[in-house]
Amino acid sequence: MSELQQSLWNVVDDRLGTGWTPQTLEGFKCEEPPGQERKRQVAYFGVFDGHGGDRVSRYLRDSLASLIEASHVEEIPAIIDEYRSLGGYLKRYRGGPLDRFRKESPEYSDWKGMALDDLAVLAFLKADCHVCADAEMKKKGGGSTATIALLHSLDLPYSHPYYASSLLSLTVAHLGDTSCLLASTQSGRARRLTESHHADSRTESERLRTSGTGIITDSFGDSRWGGVVANTRAVGDVEFKPVGVIAEPDITKKVFKGDEFSHLILLSDGISDSLSDQEIVDLTRGIRDPTQAAKKIVSFAEDVGAEDNLTCLVVPLPGFGRMGGIDTTASRREYRLRQMTGASSRQKRM
Repeated sequence: MSELQQSLWNVVDDRLGTGWTPQTLEGFKCEEPPGQERKRQVAYFGVFDGHGGDRVSRYLRDSLASLIEASHVEEIPAIIDEYRSLGGYLKRYRGGPLDRFRKESPEYSDWKGMALDDLAVLAFLKADCHVCADAEMKKKGGGSTATIALLHSLDLPYSHPYYASSLLSLTVAHLGDTSCLLASTQSGRARRLTESHHADSRTESERLRTSGTGIITDSFGDSRWGGVVANTRAVGDVEFKPVGVIAEPDITKKVFKGDEFSHLILLSDGISDSLSDQEIVDLTRGIRDPTQAAKKIVSFAEDVGAEDNLTCLVVPLPGFGRMGGIDTTASRREYRLRQMTGASSRQKRM
């Protein structure tokens, strides 16, 4: 096993690199089949950030990958009908990108093949239906964001796993305010692949404008849907389904040369609210172990005052360890640390 492969498995085995502990319950998931079968399979990585408890994030961590594997086109009509039964806003729900698989749809095609992104959308909806139907979860409430990345090689013949491939396919499925970033190997620039599902975002405000509920800004300046909901897309939050909180994920698909990007970063909003995308990527410069890279991001976020739960997962790509460009945020990070040190000193003197 190469050093890079061993580092990847360290992320899986250690869990330390994600900032995940049983206490914070900021979940992650990383699955790959062992042996030669790995070359033909899809690698799955995910970060799940629960709110109102950890029940839903734990469920997604443990079950979402299996739901994707088990999803089938014939399930779509029943799942959409079950989703509509939640009432309110969802009475009009047509399945989003899955609508074309329903016979009554004007876009219907008898082609039964489902792409990876279709399977992900169906799995998210199935997970949401399960949570909404589960008596204990429904009683205790709460929900979870989710950001998953699906990677597989496009090399022919199937001769390499994703982390050694010359051509890669990436599919990102995303709900809420967890995030996914790519780090360019050549320039070291950060590329964001997700947009937070908050009530004040343009796409979400347009989607929700007919639901009869409005945006209220709380005392911290954060926008809340109906004065309560921070994330307008999430699994769970059963009581807010009628006003438009859905679990249909945004999908981002990208095909790229394997070494075009150094690594993928999945993270919770506790980090992205405290650091810029470029600060996050620059913090990983010169680090050849993804576990240590993730630890450094979490540690710096803590040092500059991040107070929310912090989760980070660094996924090495074929360009890992060769990121070029200039660290453009070094002086800013140093300034922020000095500011925090000064504030701490002033507090001690008071």
